[in-house]
Amino acid sequence: MNSPLEFLARQYDNVVKYDADGNPSIFVRFPKMKSSDLDASLPDHTHPAFIINGQEQDYILLGKFKAASLTGSGSDGGTLYSLPNMPPAHTRTADQFLSQIRTFGGGVSGMTVADRGFILLLAQKHGWNPGGNSDYGHCYKDATRYELGKSVSVGNTRGFRGWLYECIKAHTTSAELNPDISPMYWERIKKIGGIEAYPDMHDTGQNNLILTLNGSGPLDWYLDGTPGSLCDIVGNQFEQDYGYRIVGNELQILENNNAASPDADLSSTSAAWKAILPNASDDGYTLVAPGTTGTLHWNWLNSKITLDTAIPTYDNEYRGTYFKDLAVNSANLPHIPYIVRELGLFPTQGSTMKGYNYMQFTADERFPRRGGYYNDGGLVGLGYEHCHYSHSYTSVAYGARPRAIWTGETSLEP
Repeated sequence: MNSPLEFLARQYDNVVKYDADGNPSIFVRFPKMKSSDLDASLPDHTHPAFIINGQEQDYILLGKFKAASLTGSGSDGGTLYSLPNMPPAHTRTADQFLSQIRTFGGGVSGMTVADRGFILLLAQKHGWNPGGNSDYGHCYKDATRYELGKSVSVGNTRGFRGWLYECIKAHTTSAELNPDISPMYWERIKKIGGIEAYPDMHDTGQNNLILTLNGSGPLDWYLDGTPGSLCDIVGNQFEQDYGYRIVGNELQILENNNAASPDADLSSTSAAWKAILPNASDDGYTLVAPGTTGTLHWNWLNSKITLDTAIPTYDNEYRGTYFKDLAVNSANLPHIPYIVRELGLFPTQGSTMKGYNYMQFTADERFPRRGGYYNDGGLVGLGYEHCHYSHSYTSVAYGARPRAIWTGETSLEP
């Protein structure tokens, strides 16, 4: 199909796939790499993102944009696509997102922990630090957030609904004097953020927009700062992280990138989930049945989320640590299994990767979402992991991203 959309995608070396009805999705193609090429401390073997059901893939295809419905509805039940200028889908369980993404067909499924680990390591290798909607329409790096009930002076600047404004008359902020309706108090300077996705959906406490349209922000919102790469991979919404979960704070995964298979059972009751048993003498590991003694768990020690083999105390408290500051209990775990670094769940030596980790210490299942959302400010980043809720929780702040198995073609004809 020689459509204008596919012509434009080819200019950026993107790949367009079509569902059975001829509806497109745009994917970014990443060539196979070794883990050691991403970080010298990792093994000299193919990164697990490129191994699906024992078969090595020459490329992985990751959705350029967050999952969206062609109807523009946030929470309808139709197929989800990777398309620009669309409102990102929301308010679905992890399983509902996955089912709607897979309806596309042609090897399309949800982005996985292995995919995200690859992207994190690739960004770290190249020094990429993408921005995103983290302050109600703009990135925290670009302006101070506009808030109600605050004193502002002449010359102060604030970000509001994707624009930068400068105060020209001192006052206390209020909804009646919002920057977009008060030219006697504010001067609009320039566009710094994205376009509002749902005009009827505002933060009731601050009267600010929440979500932005896919791809409507600045180039800094792309993974590497160029229009050919992944867009909105940080901020706007947390994204489902398929192929990884926490049960009783035990880390559980699927082997390699088997979670990327459209046939993979990723439900809460799936037998595919495996725990990680560390080797005693090196940084290797074995995948074993969940609940096996000595597997990797997240613990809380010395005021940090800590990788450990000891089962933590389940007090249902929420705790957090920056990704780069995640710790290890070396007394129980003298060698950190390399898989947690390959999957972007634990930092490599000297990592400064942005992002915060939130976790509830509970015996129940917790399903991670990644990247940060519209209200996280400076906490967002590729290292952000949000482990508050299970598969079944829904939120406007939770989205997803399609991914596809490489077929060697630039498109699938309908």
